[in-house]
Amino acid sequence: QVSQNELNWFHQDSETQMKKWQQEKKENRENLKALKGTIKKHSDTNERYLKTIDDKKKQYNVCLNTFLETSNKFASEKGKLEELIKKSQSDSQECEKRAVKAEVSVLQTWKETEVWKLKGTIAKAEGNLRMLKAQN
Repeated sequence: QVSQNELNWFHQDSETQMKKWQQEKKENRENLKALKGTIKKHSDTNERYLKTIDDKKKQYNVCLNTFLETSNKFASEKGKLEELIKKSQSDSQECEKRAVKAEVSVLQTWKETEVWKLKGTIAKAEGNLRMLKAQN
């Protein structure tokens, strides 16, 4: 009879352990489901950010191409103006030098402004990436 009691205790302990494991299994499944949802949200957010970055890169390339075209146009015009300068008087040469300096200054200012905007975009993207990493 002592063995029967021990066997009954063993069965009770086994059932208790089994219920505990089943509860843990259920909780783990729920946690896994919640984590998968979180992963999906973060993945979607990351995809949106990547798309935004790609769009900004495309915009930058368009601006860069415009800048290069403009730069080539200015270089061409500069060559023509230099030919005219050779034919003109010394005061015309002085005016041309000032015009070239002004063009360079405008282009440098425009370039610096665009670089500043891009750095701002990069900083925002890096901040968002850090936030995403911190949430994981």
